[in-house]
Amino acid sequence: MKLLTCNSHSIIEKDYDNKLRYFAQWILDNDYDVIAVQESNQTHDAEAVVSLENCNYISSNENIVIKEDNHIFNLIKYLNEKGQKYYWTWTPIKIGYGIFDEGIGILSKYKPLEIKEFYLSNSKAYDNYKVRKAIGIKVNIDGKDKWFYSVHAGWWNDLEEPFKMQLSKLNKRFLFEKDEVYLMGDFNNPADIEDEGYTALLQSGWHDTYKLADKKDNGITVSGLIDGWREHKIDSMRIDFILKNKNTPVKESKVVFNNINGKQISDHFAVEIIE
Repeated sequence: MKLLTCNSHSIIEKDYDNKLRYFAQWILDNDYDVIAVQESNQTHDAEAVVSLENCNYISSNENIVIKEDNHIFNLIKYLNEKGQKYYWTWTPIKIGYGIFDEGIGILSKYKPLEIKEFYLSNSKAYDNYKVRKAIGIKVNIDGKDKWFYSVHAGWWNDLEEPFKMQLSKLNKRFLFEKDEVYLMGDFNNPADIEDEGYTALLQSGWHDTYKLADKKDNGITVSGLIDGWREHKIDSMRIDFILKNKNTPVKESKVVFNNINGKQISDHFAVEIIE
């Protein structure tokens, strides 16, 4: 099984159209089973897609409107043109940069059996940049039901929406889950800072696939100051993870789109694992 998580910083990126095509071709070349995407945006005032038939979209909420420039929708169009079918879902979280519906989503080679989305933050206000969500799908792979969630979490020290509270909500959801669960995304908690969010994740029972991997690189997913971290003056971090609730083997964890393994397409690098 091959997984990818990517905070795509989509539409905002310079030379976005070329980066979108590069991302899509990378997916074709690497044949991922499931892909989680964060900061998957669409322009709030863009035209709505007239028809979502024949593009394998499965909605988590009947009120969601997919716009013509939706990042995952356009990834899917490119993949379909090349003959590769992925099922997908997407949900908006909040207004980004004053003009975007900022959202998260999942692409899967397997048809979802169930879809769930829920807020990690206390606030649900669409104009609050600290609002956070998770969206997940249940699929059957080789006879086993597995859950895959795309997660975009907040900061450990945030006074209004602390990560500790968001982690509590995640854990309550999955405390009695018997199926395999994968949390894939931007956790905004550096792995090298002890006794904060990353430590709390591991202590609460989540297993980091990076640590489990037989083969790995340095794991760094952010290099340089980015939005949300400029005031912290930290410019090299591992904050994008693929976590799971089972302590099972992982063959390889690799950072991609870092100008070493693939061109950079976002202000975050992406994480790929092979089990």
